[in-house]
Amino acid sequence: MEANPSSLLVRITDFLESRTPALGILLGTASPNHAVMENLLYDSPSDSSRETYDLKPSSYFFPERDIADGILVPDSVIERLIDELPDQIKIHSDDFQRLLSSLEKDTELLSSHNVVDYSLFLVRYPPEFFSAAEGSWRMGVRSRDGKWIYRAVVLDFFWAKHKTQPRVMTGLINTFNIFAKRGPMSITAEPQEYRQRFLKMVKDYVELEAE
Repeated sequence: MEANPSSLLVRITDFLESRTPALGILLGTASPNHAVMENLLYDSPSDSSRETYDLKPSSYFFPERDIADGILVPDSVIERLIDELPDQIKIHSDDFQRLLSSLEKDTELLSSHNVVDYSLFLVRYPPEFFSAAEGSWRMGVRSRDGKWIYRAVVLDFFWAKHKTQPRVMTGLINTFNIFAKRGPMSITAEPQEYRQRFLKMVKDYVELEAE
């Protein structure tokens, strides 16, 4: 954060540990640790005018969606699996360059630490609710048409490929793909490959002004 103050990695303000015994912690199904993060919604409206999207590349293999065309799980599970924007992010080119420059640095850092499966958390809401100074993707960027104020940070950067659980999952999916040939999941992809798909996803969502 000191070397790159424009980073869009979500700020972690505290790290808490539960010292009270609980069944989930004893069984290993619940974590005793809790990361406290900044709230990107702190001054935005809480009604239906605010929209939030947790964006990841959708081209990966998702068992819930891709096995048997998703008929094995409820629609409610598939709907929560991946968010997709219903339209384009219409912004000026200088705002896009600031976004892309920050994300390129952030994702290179994550890739160097074997991290995959992170997402772009995007918030948008009508400008009449906006009071903070503009120009920063963390504080707010106005769309070209004046319809939205956008904010963005990078979330969920805790899945490192060299840790035990990711290594087990990667082995299982690789074995499955010997026969199924479905390709990697977002949690089993190679870090640089995930980074490339992530940045492409962001570029594909942006619509710049015509030259």
